[in-house]
Amino acid sequence: MIKEKRIIITGCGYNPLKERFTNVIDNSSTHNSLFINDVEMKLNIGAATASVLANNDLTVHMVSKSEDKLKNIADSISGDVEYSVVDLLDERQVNSFVQDLPRNKPLYWVQSVGLGAGSYKLKNDNPYLLLENIETELLETEVTTLLRSSHLLIKELLPIFREQNESRIVFISSMSAIRGYSLGGTHCAAKGALDRYANAAMLALYKYNIFVTTIRPGAVDTGMYDDKLTQKAVIDVALEYGCDWSEKISFANPISVGQAVQYVLSTKAHIPSLNLVAQGQFPNEGS
Repeated sequence: MIKEKRIIITGCGYNPLKERFTNVIDNSSTHNSLFINDVEMKLNIGAATASVLANNDLTVHMVSKSEDKLKNIADSISGDVEYSVVDLLDERQVNSFVQDLPRNKPLYWVQSVGLGAGSYKLKNDNPYLLLENIETELLETEVTTLLRSSHLLIKELLPIFREQNESRIVFISSMSAIRGYSLGGTHCAAKGALDRYANAAMLALYKYNIFVTTIRPGAVDTGMYDDKLTQKAVIDVALEYGCDWSEKISFANPISVGQAVQYVLSTKAHIPSLNLVAQGQFPNEGS
């Protein structure tokens, strides 16, 4: 069933590898690699999801603001891979993108957008901050990036989805949407807002055979945690849940999120939400 669809994946990119992390069970690397001129990069969740789906003979259409990144990712993936350069915060660009999409296959959509899209440069790539250290601009930008991009795109896609026999939308949220911590004033607020938006969409759209799923990964090895200050912050977060990461931080592999997406898109059931954490990562499902 899924092989007959075109799957839009927003927020595809990568980051330079600065530090290696390993799995607690077999010590294998927890990142997924992309090499550019012999320099190793870490795929983000969107790019890893595109890789999983394309390698399973599915048609994927990647979206990002960076043409260079999209081309490099597409060149590294074998399969039916398309891409478009779109600023998902620009209403005109979103409208043009949807109007120009090929319509020879029904569309699904995986929304995997965050600050990694480049709309705001986080100091040390660290969103885990004490309240007094959070700039108002950061709070506004992270929430706006997630909600505005989701809302602009869903408004354009809904007329198409309503004409299809069946449609599916996956929002990649975060475990930060449901489990708070003292350093989460910005990140938890933004992911929580996206999570509630997705829940409203799920309840409003299922009657039209448009099935919405929220996938909530915990910490994933995308390069976001390679800075030492960010690592210290997540160690402090883990301690609030009784988990000692002082010796070894546990990250999920981006490919594992892609595999969860493939399952959600291919099963006959409607999965409203799916939580995912790494082996060795604290599995608490709520604050």
